[in-house]
Amino acid sequence: MIRPPHPLKDVLLDAAETVAAREGVSRLTFDAVASEAGVSKGGLLHHFSNKDHLIEAMVKRTADAWRKHFTESYQSVPEGPGRMARAILKCCLTDAQTWTEQLRRSYAAVFAALAHDPALIQPMREAYADLYRLVAEDGLPTNVSETVVTAIDGLWLHWVLRLRPVDQSVMDRLRASLETLLNNAVAEKEKAGALK
Repeated sequence: MIRPPHPLKDVLLDAAETVAAREGVSRLTFDAVASEAGVSKGGLLHHFSNKDHLIEAMVKRTADAWRKHFTESYQSVPEGPGRMARAILKCCLTDAQTWTEQLRRSYAAVFAALAHDPALIQPMREAYADLYRLVAEDGLPTNVSETVVTAIDGLWLHWVLRLRPVDQSVMDRLRASLETLLNNAVAEKEKAGALK
């Protein structure tokens, strides 16, 4: 199957992420991004008027993709206690192959943006606010669902920064522990509901 070409803006953002992840935001210049993307500097300037707009667009794209991912997962699991925690386990710890180098590059660029200017991280903060709103509505004690999300975020951070190898066996072990925690909390919730 032939894939349609990426829209130019995505090609430019991919190139910017590559440069930022490889060389850091301080070396993220329009010349470097244009060269990486194989376009003219003028073509890049047509889409992004300055470096901050380019960095903000990288972060926004990553935040939007994360929000879409966890929202679709949330909608795909049955209603009930722990719905968001169950969704996060499903979307993040099922298949190590979904943790691609492109995702690593995108999140490395987000971290680089944070180092460049903490205010540029706002789109990611907003995505996490949406996630934690769903966590708060999970129907479980807040600490249970927060533990699930935070544990996955910790493993994700280890993987993005290459602090430790993450493969399917690591995911499976963490998932089993988190599922036990989650299942126990759901059982306690159901038991408490039956006693009323």
